Amino acid sequence: MVKQQEITRGMVVRSSDGEKLGKVTRLDVDTFEIEKGFFFPTEYAVRYDEVAGIRDGDILLTHARDQLAGGRDQGRGAEGISAGGEIRVPLVEEEITAGKTVKEVGRVQVRKEVVTEEKQVSVPVAREVVHVERVPASGARPVAPGTTVEEGSISIPVREEQVEISKRPVVKEELRISKEVVQEQAQARATVRREEAEVRTEGQVRREDTLDETPATLPEQMPPERATGTGGRRR
Repeated sequence: MVKQQEITRGMVVRSSDGEKLGKVTRLDVDTFEIEKGFFFPTEYAVRYDEVAGIRDGDILLTHARDQLAGGRDQGRGAEGISAGGEIRVPLVEEEITAGKTVKEVGRVQVRKEVVTEEKQVSVPVAREVVHVERVPASGARPVAPGTTVEEGSISIPVREEQVEISKRPVVKEELRISKEVVQEQAQARATVRREEAEVRTEGQVRREDTLDETPATLPEQMPPERATGTGGRRR
């Protein structure tokens, strides 16, 4: 027999067939109580001599679930059969909720290269051309006083235009890159679960099931035909 000191509040209680019944909520001198839930409509009182043992921290009773089902009225505050009482068992079903997140799926890269090529331009230039012409003097002209016959030279500069090339960057064209948002339908798939209930009765239990289904409308009956004096039928 399990000692009372070995049982504490919050321990899980299981039937002899291993089914979880609830947790210990109260300790008394001769009994302890199991919390109410799906199996018990109110707290269920268990005697210490009904404990078969403690396994892995859970309390194991000597009775199976079916045996405990007949003693639900042993719970604290039970008042027997009451008219209009009901137990509501919720059935849960998972639903899908779709959310959206923005994720980078790719990039557009623009790379520029420098291409070298030769270009030729025509520029008009001017240059000086020297013409030397020897002609006889017209008449005898005296030379200026003090002029002597001597050797010498005269330097005359000859000029011409030369082309000088300068470069400057000029924008000839540009790339315009834009993005637009396109709406489309995306399919998402997920596995969901739902709870289904199966109700079984044992023993002499009168059961009445109420269905929320609206009966189908019966087809409208045609009026009976009656015979006429001409041998035909009319409605």
